[in-house]
Amino acid sequence: MGFKEMYSHTQSSSSDRILGASLAAFSILAVGFSAFVVGYTLTRSSLQENTANANAVVHEGVVPHEGTLWQDVGQ
Repeated sequence: MGFKEMYSHTQSSSSDRILGASLAAFSILAVGFSAFVVGYTLTRSSLQENTANANAVVHEGVVPHEGTLWQDVGQ
């Protein structure tokens, strides 16, 4: 193996390492972003569901806010 062959082998393996590292970094970012989107979506839907349920719960003996007492007037 001559110097020229050794140089081209070293050059291609270092470019392969750079390509591999770039792909690994991209994969990590893509997985992280996907996890963020899924987590955000699940959290938002969970909070909306809890808010809807909290508004529907009526406790006996609890007087609602005065704004809700007058909301039907004038409709």
